[in-house]
Amino acid sequence: MYKKLKTRFEEFDLNWRKSFEPWEGSEAQVISAERHAFWIDHEFLRYLYHNMAEVAPGVYRANQPSPNRILKWSELGIKTIINLRGSSNQGSYLLESQKCRDLGINLVDHPLYATRLAEPEELLSLAKIFQNIEYPILLHCKSGADRAGLASVLYHLMILNTPFPIARKHLSFRYLHIKLARSGILDYMLDTFEQDSKKTGINFRSWLETCYNPNELTLKFRG
Repeated sequence: MYKKLKTRFEEFDLNWRKSFEPWEGSEAQVISAERHAFWIDHEFLRYLYHNMAEVAPGVYRANQPSPNRILKWSELGIKTIINLRGSSNQGSYLLESQKCRDLGINLVDHPLYATRLAEPEELLSLAKIFQNIEYPILLHCKSGADRAGLASVLYHLMILNTPFPIARKHLSFRYLHIKLARSGILDYMLDTFEQDSKKTGINFRSWLETCYNPNELTLKFRG
């Protein structure tokens, strides 16, 4: 019964997304995308709670922003938004990308993952993005808890060279990250780095380049 309902829901969502193609930003498409974002992407949960915080001067984090919130961020001076969910045909993304174009905000799509580990190149390329974008910036994922938390930690470790115990706090329950859930694999990665760093003094960037093995860590985490 559950599998049938899940399959029907997925088909319903897929057909809804297909109705956005090609995206032209018409009034009818925008209204439909807003409804899709509200009901399917859980915008109703983000309506009042934005999980917003300052990561560092000129760097902010939040959950998926609506077009109205993007407008407010623009008025506050945000120049770049890093979308850690990646590009998609979801209503929320189509609305976000259109609003950023309208306002002249640079939207960077760089997917990270909440329940699996990224490849070393994906994490190192995020550091390059941090080094080459225009500030102030906003980091966001869906809930603002896991991917936004990890990206905040990476910013502190690879851009600001913040001591690990301080950087580590950006991935915590304070931002609704739950270590005991499947997203705890992100904590396992950071805990492994901390152990290696205490033994050898290696910094995070070098650890990613020479020691980090996402497949091996995943097997150990699940085992």
